[in-house]
Amino acid sequence: MVIGILDHMGYGNLGDAATQDVAIANIRKRLPDVRLVGFSFIPHDTTERHGIPCYPIRWWYPRPAALGDRNTDGTISKSRLKSVLKSAPFIYRWAKLLHDFMHEALFWVRSYRVLRRLDLLIISGGGQLSDLWRGPWSHPYTIFKFCLLTKLAGKKVFFLNVGAGPLDHSLSKVFAKYAVQLADYRSFRDEDYEKLVRKLGVKAKTHVYPDMAYGLEVEESSKSRPRAFSKPVVGINPIGFCDARIWVRKDEALYEQYLDKVVRFSLWLLEQGYNLRMFSTEISVDKYALEDIQARLRSRVAPDILSQIFRTASKNVKDVLQEMSEFDFVVTSKYHGIIFSQVLGKPVISLNYHRKMDFAMQAVGQDRFCAGIEHFSVDWLIDAFRSLAEENGKTNPIAAAVVEKYAATLSRQFDELFIPENASIATTPRSSLAVS
Repeated sequence: MVIGILDHMGYGNLGDAATQDVAIANIRKRLPDVRLVGFSFIPHDTTERHGIPCYPIRWWYPRPAALGDRNTDGTISKSRLKSVLKSAPFIYRWAKLLHDFMHEALFWVRSYRVLRRLDLLIISGGGQLSDLWRGPWSHPYTIFKFCLLTKLAGKKVFFLNVGAGPLDHSLSKVFAKYAVQLADYRSFRDEDYEKLVRKLGVKAKTHVYPDMAYGLEVEESSKSRPRAFSKPVVGINPIGFCDARIWVRKDEALYEQYLDKVVRFSLWLLEQGYNLRMFSTEISVDKYALEDIQARLRSRVAPDILSQIFRTASKNVKDVLQEMSEFDFVVTSKYHGIIFSQVLGKPVISLNYHRKMDFAMQAVGQDRFCAGIEHFSVDWLIDAFRSLAEENGKTNPIAAAVVEKYAATLSRQFDELFIPENASIATTPRSSLAVS
């Protein structure tokens, strides 16, 4: 059996990586002879990260540096032609439209040929049905395109525990509605996502299951890792919220306010005698915020302490979980920063930029430790941290029970879908997939 796994991944989002790690491990556990192939933004990253061959989900995508160095003469010629065309804006605009249309048409043909060799395409991960990043012609269009091509190829499509929304553009709603309608199985990460899809007019049967990162298998030693430091360690996971360089909503004033609050809280922690670590779960989005926070702390913190606060960012899920296992407390502005903390049994405060983060905290009875990223105050954050510190050493039975329940629920879902006697997946042998 050949199964494809599609996600808008490839830029180092460790939440996406964790989702796919869980999917791959659980499918292989139930179908030992399965052949898996990925579909992502950056195929070589997916291959290196997950050990599976991978195809692109759009006709243009970044290549490894070694490949990019090839055919330099051709690259120079294309660059010169582009410069000439740009000198005539009207001609350039129409030439670009024709160029992109031809490449997209060829990409449809190539993708169809690949999808014909599958038995099943799984679309999994967070914001697969969202137009937050670059509007309807990014995520919504891509998902619709692959659903349509897969069904034209006579194969099955599963939406597996995906997130949905925002879907602000009318065309995004059309793409999302018909993509979901085309699927053979549909599950969403929470009831709000399911309701959003229902409002689009989807009448097909749907399910609600937890985020797949709750299925991460974490060694017990990592959950209760012996402290390597005499002082408690606080891990802070910042984000480039409203940073004009990377965020959809561009508001430099809000970004500066957020950085200022994080810096003031960090200095307070150091004054109270805590060890501090800045960490990342998605360096492509977090890197500027980390650099800006470091620049602000440089004149106020000794160099040896600063070097301990800012270390090399973790590049994979295993490394970030190991890094977080050394923390006594976590303060995160990332959704999967919450989930990783819960899986590891770490006390966590969430600074939320999306309702999914509120839901993750409310589900474990910790909503008093979450606040909106735009409106929280440093005083609130200090008070919340003091309350969290007072509870340290006491297990949170509600959180532990919810995480255990989520893991068991995910296991049952994979049993229902991928144990051969339960599943209705075609098992006709296919020719092997070769990625060129």
